Amino acid sequence: MVDHERQKKAAVRTHSDQAGQFEERYEGEAKDPYSNCFVYSRKRLQVWLERAIPAVGGDQGLLDVGCGTGHHLRDLQARGFRGAGVDGSEEMLKVARRINPRVDIRAADVEALPFENKSFDWVLSIEVLRYLPDFRPAVKEMGRVLAPGGMAVVTACPRFSLNAYALVNRLSASGKLPGLTALRQYFTTGGELSRGFKAAGFDQVEVHGVYLGPINWIERLARPILRPVLHAWEPVDARVADLGPLRELSNMFVVIARKGV
Repeated sequence: MVDHERQKKAAVRTHSDQAGQFEERYEGEAKDPYSNCFVYSRKRLQVWLERAIPAVGGDQGLLDVGCGTGHHLRDLQARGFRGAGVDGSEEMLKVARRINPRVDIRAADVEALPFENKSFDWVLSIEVLRYLPDFRPAVKEMGRVLAPGGMAVVTACPRFSLNAYALVNRLSASGKLPGLTALRQYFTTGGELSRGFKAAGFDQVEVHGVYLGPINWIERLARPILRPVLHAWEPVDARVADLGPLRELSNMFVVIARKGV
């Protein structure tokens, strides 16, 4: 049995160590979104964020749960949302506060959000559930702080990804794959996510595949060809990553869910 609290603390420590790397990647995304798999994944995710979240915030309240370096918050604030953010890593929060000087950004546990019930119209949570042995308590908290009819946009890690990352992470977390971060992560299916969100009070739940393909292996084993491969692959990726059963093979899920009224 995994110690839930110990796992969360390990994830926070790892992300504190990587805060500078995350800032560099997010700032570099606009310059060259094909330079590595991280920025490519965020490019593909941005397509779904723009579909799900209005282009104009209209002063709606939005909470970024696990806001990290605050780059999503900065973009949404510029679109008119009343943003707020929480994260467990003080190193990440230093960056988030610097680039969002007038935003309410707090150090907090994603399973104990420091806000009143029904405080927000939107909740965004990018790459948080993958570090939780059980994603349901965090989703329940997201539902608690959402107003009735509010929307959650949340990513998760597919168990059957073509990158075979569930297996790779199991080995790396045990220390058997040197050169990879030894932090255990957790994987799920579209069905498990749908059931978990509905149990937390969401009455409309969509699960989509964000991007597809064993591209991380290309980056690791044949990096010089990564950029042209991603350029060529993206139009295909955009058509097939969310297509029927292929969704379960994608490398990232995004859940778009409405809280019941």
